[in-house]
Amino acid sequence: MEPPKDKEQALAGLLNGTMVTMLASVLPAVMIWQIARHWREMLSAGLVDTAIDSALGIGLLVASISALRFGVRMLRLNWTALRRL
Repeated sequence: MEPPKDKEQALAGLLNGTMVTMLASVLPAVMIWQIARHWREMLSAGLVDTAIDSALGIGLLVASISALRFGVRMLRLNWTALRRL
């Protein structure tokens, strides 16, 4: 990522970074909420279905963590660029 060249780009980058960070932090919360809501059904479904659901959840967590890192990096870059401009 390159630093923004003017204040408008820095503010747009802050908005984008905020949205990416918020979306990435909501995905694990929704997954935990669904597990808490359907835990009885997941335990009674069998090991094969639970393993498939767990694999999808782990993939979602990995993608969410990388998106969260990207959003925080974008926020930090644009915030420091905005302070310099």
